[in-house]
Amino acid sequence: MSTRINGSRGFARAALLWTLLLVGIAAAAFLYFFEYYTKEVDLGFDAEARRNPYLAAEKFLDRIDVPHRQADNIAVLSELNDNDVLFLANSNLIYNEQRLWELLEWVEQGGQAIVVSNQLSTDGERNLLLDLLDLEVTYGDTDLYFNWQLREVFGEEAKTLQDKTVSELMRDHNRKLAEKSKNQNSDTALIEDAKEVAQDTNTEGTRNPEVDPERLINLTSDGGTSYSLYFDPELLLTHEMMAQGDEVDVQGGLLHWVTFQDLAPPSGQEVAQPSDASHYDSNLLHHQSPLAFFEYGRGKITLMADNGLWQNRRIGEFDHAFFLAHLTGQKNLVMITRPHFLGFSELIQRYWLEFFTAGGLVLLAWIANRSRRFGPREPEGASVRRSLLEHVRACGYFYWREQAARKQFEAIRSRLHDKILPNASAAPSGHQQAEFSQLLAERTGLTSNEIITTLWGAAPHSEETFTARMRSLQIIEDAL
Repeated sequence: MSTRINGSRGFARAALLWTLLLVGIAAAAFLYFFEYYTKEVDLGFDAEARRNPYLAAEKFLDRIDVPHRQADNIAVLSELNDNDVLFLANSNLIYNEQRLWELLEWVEQGGQAIVVSNQLSTDGERNLLLDLLDLEVTYGDTDLYFNWQLREVFGEEAKTLQDKTVSELMRDHNRKLAEKSKNQNSDTALIEDAKEVAQDTNTEGTRNPEVDPERLINLTSDGGTSYSLYFDPELLLTHEMMAQGDEVDVQGGLLHWVTFQDLAPPSGQEVAQPSDASHYDSNLLHHQSPLAFFEYGRGKITLMADNGLWQNRRIGEFDHAFFLAHLTGQKNLVMITRPHFLGFSELIQRYWLEFFTAGGLVLLAWIANRSRRFGPREPEGASVRRSLLEHVRACGYFYWREQAARKQFEAIRSRLHDKILPNASAAPSGHQQAEFSQLLAERTGLTSNEIITTLWGAAPHSEETFTARMRSLQIIEDAL
């Protein structure tokens, strides 16, 4: 019995030792062959940044203690003073001439405005501010750096492929991937992938993209501070006097601009034209500007065609953020990037006190207008009935106006003729009329002339004659 117990205990101890040994060997192998590392994966902008493309600019302004706020629409002009800087993300927000002149009046009094005009009109809509300054937005050069989809595929290599179309770039890229997958073994692929990761890491570590110096705009402030800016050269501002100088008098103010040093493509390359080539003119390459200033009165309007300079993707590049801080200075920045107009329900919520006050005044005015009708009801007056004579007289006037008197007279006289001479085919002679009238005069008491005129004379033409003739016809008819 004791021998079996000791043998079981020895087997359990041996199994435990072998288990611990295997676990130790597995742990040592894991620590030797596996390495712990961290990798950052760019998930893109969060929901707030996607909803507000100027979120990074607002965060930057908060960091340097520059006051700023969002406004609903251009109607905010009535609330601004010369200590404010107005930023319009689109010049079409100036939707009528009244708002345009309100903006110019505010600038003349010392206001500062930054206006982006980044769209070419396709529906005939006027750009009021640019029309006033004789400026136009036109197509310029094309830079693949601003095509985010291509940059995600080609990386920084995209800027060296300006002489090819997008379809050609995609065909070359797919061909290289197929050759790489076919010819390289797994070890070589791992080495190349490691090199690409290292290159991507070095590229992401730099804040500014590698661009041609000719594409940069270098500005120097009055205090000597220099700003390097990288504008999108695809949409640019142009003026008919741009080829003759750097400024011109417009509307009582001074309009001046900055131009690229050289927009011509490198030797042996052609500029990739936009899809709508009808808007492209290579002769304007040296006569276009990404940035213009309009000095009016004591204020200034800064105009540009690039709407992405201060958006989330590019505000961290070069001196874009610091240039925004320079334009704002120590003033308050009022930004109109997402225009909004109040609906009826929002107007009631905002102005509910004025709404109910106006409604109460209208109710009081209605009560005051109706108050004279309140009180006991007055007794109704006795109804007045018209006499039969008035009805007869009214009918007579009606028939007389409708020319029915003559017809009625002729009808009654014709009936009397049938009674007097029932078989006569023609009117009686003068002798017969005299004899008959003499006979009727004895019966009726009328004179012979009255009887002859009534029976064979002309129809009456006046109210008095008509009444007398009708009375005579009635007497003659009674006598017969």
